[in-house]
This record gives sequence, C-alpha cells and structure tokens, in this order.
Amino acid sequence: METHLTLRELEARWEKALTATRTAAAMHPETYRKLKRQAAEIVENPIDINDYFPKVETLVNRLKIMDPCGHGSIFDIFSTRISPSSIWHVRMLRMECKDLLAHLNAFDEWRRKKHHLRRIK
Repeated sequence: METHLTLRELEARWEKALTATRTAAAMHPETYRKLKRQAAEIVENPIDINDYFPKVETLVNRLKIMDPCGHGSIFDIFSTRISPSSIWHVRMLRMECKDLLAHLNAFDEWRRKKHHLRRIK
C-alpha cells in the first residue's frame, strides 16, 4: 500500500513535530542541552563496545524524558530509531546521532526564526 503525501501534508507534519519539540524543549531545557552534548560526543568520539548499551540507554532515556507521551516530537521519533532493538549494528548509532543533531539544529533554527531570537557570543 503506497501513500503519496502532498508537499502541504509533509510541511504540516514537520510543523507539528517542530511545535511538539518546542513544547518539550521548553519543559526540559537542561535535559535538552545534555541530549545534544551526548549526541555530539557519540558522533565525534569512538565508543568502546562495552560502553555501547549504557550510552544508548542514557540517550534513549533522555529522549523519553523530553517526550514521554509520544506527542510526535523529534524526541519521540528518535527514541524508537535509536533504541537498541532498532539499531542492529553499533556503527549505525553514529549515523542516527548525526541525523538527530541535524534535526535538532533545524529545530533550533526554526525556533530562532519563529521567535526572532538572535545568538550572541
């Protein structure tokens, strides 16, 4: 069964996910920062095979803290994608974390534009 979504439907889904992500990030700002740091650490550094499950469990727990009820946020989407039952090869974790960071960067950019926020260094 093929489902063909229109561009408008895809944009509406993305907007809904961004809105749910904004709500979750506002409720748990410190967990959001820790999640981004951990994902970046996984992308940038090698992981010992013995540390794989503890790191993934911590990452998935943070994703679930961000959206425990599954409201369709980026956190909800990635909590199933990153769970150990979904990733069969350890090397795929790095790819998923890169994708997670790309989604979160797109979310941060959307949030800055939506609320006219500026970054000051």
